[in-house]
Amino acid sequence: MDAPPRLVPLVGSFNFRDLGGYPGLDGRLTRWGRLFRSDALHELTDADVARLRAMGLRTVVDLRTERELHSSGRGPLGQEPVSFHHLAVVQEGVRGTVTADAEALAAPAPPGDDLAERYLWYLDVGRGSLVEALTLLGDSDRYPLVFHCAAGKDRTGVLAALVLELVGVDREVIVADYVITAERLRFIMDRWRADPQFAERMAKVPASRFSVEAPTMEGFLDGLAGRHGGARSWALEAGVPPEVLDRLVAQVLEPVV
Repeated sequence: MDAPPRLVPLVGSFNFRDLGGYPGLDGRLTRWGRLFRSDALHELTDADVARLRAMGLRTVVDLRTERELHSSGRGPLGQEPVSFHHLAVVQEGVRGTVTADAEALAAPAPPGDDLAERYLWYLDVGRGSLVEALTLLGDSDRYPLVFHCAAGKDRTGVLAALVLELVGVDREVIVADYVITAERLRFIMDRWRADPQFAERMAKVPASRFSVEAPTMEGFLDGLAGRHGGARSWALEAGVPPEVLDRLVAQVLEPVV
């Protein structure tokens, strides 16, 4: 039997992908139609929403900042009976709010523009949000579930890498999954350029920040292993109970035959 297509074809979202079909622990595959990663969802069409409804989508985990959410809103999924969890990885808030003031309390971003180092920084500055996201993934009632940020590349890439490593997916496959975004990024950036507010912010960001290259994810995985002992050790140290991680594995992988 042919595997289902990984990319879910949507008009208003360009990087909505199924994380099924990857070999994990004991040779078990990650389940199709269960866990998804995506770019922003606020421009979904009625037809897109109908497709996600037919897929049985139950939970959305939004990793964007308070400012991003405030600017675009939740979009049409806000009218659906879908559980929504805003778990900002970076505390960049709306000016004048408590969240905005909290930005100054966050650990400073790494110097330069090394994306792998930035991803490792997410593990510190976004620890609470990532822990909560992993905890949600241990709950069977949350599936099917999608987690996303703006492009589905950086913050989403970090959470995807953590989850895939936790369920035993090989490093090469994790890197390959990350790089798929390179094929989708031009569509996402075209959408951003059409938004004057977003285009202005893009102009202030180094061009290298928009790259999607295998060495970036390889560097992140090296740092995750070298500094934290891998995804499971990081998660345990960050406060995710071992039984939650075990449930996450059971939810994401096909059942033992």
